[in-house]
Amino acid sequence: MLFDYILGGAVTLFLLAYLTYALIHPERF
Repeated sequence: MLFDYILGGAVTLFLLAYLTYALIHPERF
């Protein structure tokens, strides 16, 4: 269960970072 929690957290952080990058650099999308 701990692995699932860590994996979920990693995916969430990755999505947040990706969305933030997309907002900062909108010309790439």
